[in-house]
Amino acid sequence: MFTFLNFIKKSFTIQASKPLTQFYQQSAINSTQWVSLAINKNSIAGSFLTKELDLLTESDFFSLKMAETNEGILHQIWRNQQSICKSNIERNSPLLLEFNLLINKLIEAEIHYFQNQLNQSQVDKIFSPNEVSQEEKALEWLRVSFQVLEKAVIESLTNPEYLFQTLLFFGINPKTKTHEIRIITFNLDIKFELHNNGSLRVKIYNDKSGELGSNKKTDLEGDFNFRKREMLDELTKLFSVLSPGIKWS
Repeated sequence: MFTFLNFIKKSFTIQASKPLTQFYQQSAINSTQWVSLAINKNSIAGSFLTKELDLLTESDFFSLKMAETNEGILHQIWRNQQSICKSNIERNSPLLLEFNLLINKLIEAEIHYFQNQLNQSQVDKIFSPNEVSQEEKALEWLRVSFQVLEKAVIESLTNPEYLFQTLLFFGINPKTKTHEIRIITFNLDIKFELHNNGSLRVKIYNDKSGELGSNKKTDLEGDFNFRKREMLDELTKLFSVLSPGIKWS
């Protein structure tokens, strides 16, 4: 009887995982234009250990919600607001690796796009001493701020008394039509935008009250050219620190 029940459970798991496998094999995902990812921001099925991924492609809108529950990892998938899957999978399921690989691919593609665009737009421009000084100061401020943030992120990921939370948005913003990377974590709201003139626009808000959008004044804002690639490097390092909290371990 025990063996039979295990067989039934295994068969059910295989059947339930088929829509998930098909989701990760969707060719449409390769044409994703806009990504939003929320980590542990909302409760799902009574769990606060959640991941919510939205993908806007050329023709479809996919939504994936995941939650760690007593029964396993709950998955819910919608395509164009129509439910196509709701199932639990085991915590050691290879489908969790598929999620991690998808997130890696999406983030790396956007970082590489930014890098290529910034490299192509780098011209032999002569910068004034004032321009150099201002960008050096901005870069140093960004480095120090990110170092403080990274320590807080690591603490939240390693201390069980804390709950790591973050929001990510990247790709072609549907509203502005510009390439954008936005990270909201702890009290910082960080936005990098590519502009047609080759500059990198950076906006960083420090919402000390903890309420998103409470601070209308930026702590750092500007269009950067001289140190734009170094600024992107700092953002890439931040992604590396955030990575363990974004993906399933």
